[in-house]
Amino acid sequence: MGLSAKSSIVEDGLMVEIMPEKMESLKAALKNMQDFSIGCGRQGASEPDETVNIKWVDNDVQFNLGVKSPIDGQLMDGIPSIRVHNGTDYKGTTRFIRWTEVFIIKSDDHSSGVNDPVDINKLSGSIAKATCAALVKLLDLLATAGLTKLGVRATIHPDNVGYEAGSEGTKLPPIYMKSLDNELIQVLHKAAQSSQDAHTVLELIFFVLED
Repeated sequence: MGLSAKSSIVEDGLMVEIMPEKMESLKAALKNMQDFSIGCGRQGASEPDETVNIKWVDNDVQFNLGVKSPIDGQLMDGIPSIRVHNGTDYKGTTRFIRWTEVFIIKSDDHSSGVNDPVDINKLSGSIAKATCAALVKLLDLLATAGLTKLGVRATIHPDNVGYEAGSEGTKLPPIYMKSLDNELIQVLHKAAQSSQDAHTVLELIFFVLED
């Protein structure tokens, strides 16, 4: 006799494997914003070995409490963020730069234009790539100056395109900003042109680490 469902702990959460008919019921429950229970164990058992409950709750904003932006000290209380686990490290002579997180300060859920809403993953990846390319030759200078945790806050909107970059609560010196301009400005303007009327503000976090 097979299993009605199976749950297992994975690196970033809980994985639950269910039968196709159960999946259809789950989809319907999610669409209707209803709670849903999944009993795990052998089919036909009087009691499941364990139960996975999916519950709708009030919006939780109790996260990133006390976290501050390295750019200007702005509090990130309640601002959602995504940890980056598979980013590409850009290596310099003795150090490398790593993108570790993106804070979604503002993101329109939908656009009234003809294009799809802004793809946060694709956009943040493009910004990260440009930032790393701009700074990879300056990593030793950054580290010597103690600027090893960096933030880049990008604003994407047809009428307002730009970025800020800083570390230790202050903006980066001109030598770094000039290099960032050369790589980032084109990326941001291209994103703004395809964003229709969507307004997006992202802050990416980078670390300069020893190789």
